[in-house]
Amino acid sequence: MSKAAGQSLPNVLSKVVDLLVESRTRIDAMEQVLVKTNPVAYQLYLGMIENLQAQKTAEVNRALTQTLKSKPAKR
Repeated sequence: MSKAAGQSLPNVLSKVVDLLVESRTRIDAMEQVLVKTNPVAYQLYLGMIENLQAQKTAEVNRALTQTLKSKPAKR
């Protein structure tokens, strides 16, 4: 992030979004190649993605629960 230090936040965010879009485009292209060349591997890939999403959801829920428990209730 040292390159981003001298840039404005909107410029940095724009570059991050551009990189995310480029990455998503490449992933979509690779998925299409996988679908056409090896449908079984593609199904395994989809299963792995679903498992990773479930793990991420569980991690976020744990972190949120821990954060809520550690903050005193305001009344």
